[in-house]
Amino acid sequence: MDPLERARRLRVEADVVLREAGVLEALQPHGPVVPTGSYFLDVMAFPDIDLYIPAVSVEQLFSIGGQIARSPLVFQVVIEKDIDQTMAGGLYLKPRVRHGDWGRPWKVDIWSMEEAAIDEKMAPMYRFRDKMTPALREAIIRCKVSLLTSELRTPTYSGYWIYRAFLDEGLSDPADVTQYLVKHGIKVQASPSPPCGREGSAGDLP
Repeated sequence: MDPLERARRLRVEADVVLREAGVLEALQPHGPVVPTGSYFLDVMAFPDIDLYIPAVSVEQLFSIGGQIARSPLVFQVVIEKDIDQTMAGGLYLKPRVRHGDWGRPWKVDIWSMEEAAIDEKMAPMYRFRDKMTPALREAIIRCKVSLLTSELRTPTYSGYWIYRAFLDEGLSDPADVTQYLVKHGIKVQASPSPPCGREGSAGDLP
């Protein structure tokens, strides 16, 4: 499947998952649901949705998780505390959803934290969105798809650094982007195809 068609199908299916698994219905009574990451930027490469909601209690998060778990599509719900403060001490809820045919289930990452922390986390996302062009979007999607691991997902934490590479640093050469990711601690698996793009496409970026 062409990477752009893959991204289009994933984005359409993501909305179906959020609705059919009851995720939005469970979250909306607790305040604004703020999309982020590849779902927000429309550069999806695998079935993963990232959302923020305002701070709730542990008890409320368990109630939300229980409501989502009632969906026949949901087979696992994980709840974690942010003990190392990497996400402003928030609470984390991860439903896993059976839907579609992507070689892996859908994962919904839901972070509950204070609204000021959400605003801080979203600031670079808004910057990335404002800098996005059709050519950069295509390059980012092709890069992400080329980096899919044996688990059919992009390397952990790679998304943010891919956006930084293309949108903040102005990198376009696949080798430079890959080197940038490695420099920032991203573990890139060896691949027989050129990482971070297709041959002959990177130089077309403005």
